[in-house]
Amino acid sequence: MPIDSPRMKFRDTHLVGILGFFLCLLLSVILPNTSCSKELQSINKHIIKGGYALRKNGNTVFSKNLTRSFIPASTIKLVTSLAALEILGPDYRFTTDIFFNYTTRDIYIKGSGDPYLVSEKVAKIARIIAQKNITDIRNIVLDDSSFALEETTTNGSEGSTNPYDANCSALAVNFNSLPLKTYKNAKVKSVESQTPYLPLMGQIAKHLASGYHRVNVDAFPEKSLLSNSLLYSGQLFKELLIQQGIKITGDILQDSIPVNAKLLHQYIAEENLLELVQKCLLSSNNFMANQIFLTIGAVEYGFPATWKKSQKTIKNFIKISLGLTDKQLVMIEGSGLSKENKLSPEAMIRVLENFEPYSALIPIKYGTRMKSGTLRKTGVFCYAGYITKGNTKDPFVILLNQKQNYRDAILRILYRQ
Repeated sequence: MPIDSPRMKFRDTHLVGILGFFLCLLLSVILPNTSCSKELQSINKHIIKGGYALRKNGNTVFSKNLTRSFIPASTIKLVTSLAALEILGPDYRFTTDIFFNYTTRDIYIKGSGDPYLVSEKVAKIARIIAQKNITDIRNIVLDDSSFALEETTTNGSEGSTNPYDANCSALAVNFNSLPLKTYKNAKVKSVESQTPYLPLMGQIAKHLASGYHRVNVDAFPEKSLLSNSLLYSGQLFKELLIQQGIKITGDILQDSIPVNAKLLHQYIAEENLLELVQKCLLSSNNFMANQIFLTIGAVEYGFPATWKKSQKTIKNFIKISLGLTDKQLVMIEGSGLSKENKLSPEAMIRVLENFEPYSALIPIKYGTRMKSGTLRKTGVFCYAGYITKGNTKDPFVILLNQKQNYRDAILRILYRQ
């Protein structure tokens, strides 16, 4: 209806008020995205190569390079976590199966990719085995056939001694990282009370300087029939079984489960997926993220897990559940190590909108729930999360692919908005 309609008999003051209201509303939407905004100008001077977005009340009110894709580093863990929670379900639990051959006295341990099989859990399994009246064992046989990875190293991993480069495996303990302390006299010991001294520690210590270390076990390959990852698992099970008074006379081997072996016990993880995701996001654990990433594909397309199955599963999830294209979000692996992972600020905002029911799983930093992502050598500095004031929860993302790390400065400006 036109303003000058006979039915619109307003006085001039009313007309001015209405026009003023709509002008203010228009400016409130437009100004944050124009060069007229001093706040926007102060953000833009921090961005050499990158993008950001702040979404409020369903509208992207503040942004730059909204549709351009960048390397997200560990903020991609939010995508992995969301896909896992939606596909596997929050109560999904990993299992580790224990078989026993009563004729040969061999024990078989079959993993399914549990990302949180730490020493305390192995000790519980050892106690359960002892309670089954198993007093002597010949060989400890490890079955890691639930994973059949095309590449043993994660895309983006440098194979360094750092734990964040640890390889994935269907059967791995303590995130495939080993805690130890070395001394000048060649002495070495474990620095965790729950993890006993293992021969692998002595083997790896020869390559390390004196001091405290937590290392990626597969960064120290030896001429052996077993990978260091499996050797680590086997030695930990062996020592903790011996602590339960079980005599072990044979070797640590790798093989599949024979038909004449009987299921002795199925260990079901205490933590469900919801709890594992929270731990993964809090510690930003690359190993955990990719164990979960690989399991998504295995559950969707059948074991054994492969990178291709998981990449296909995630691609379908991105397209069908998130309504995004390959140009907006590409995932090669689930931790953020790969520089081939790419997403746009627009895509991350969509992820955060869908992640909102699980937002309490995201750690708090600077009073804000957010996940950080950093690849210092490459020049990647990112944040993604929610700015919360009162009852509002506004998703935001900062993706910087540049040497200068200005994400904190940009976050402060976005928070003021």
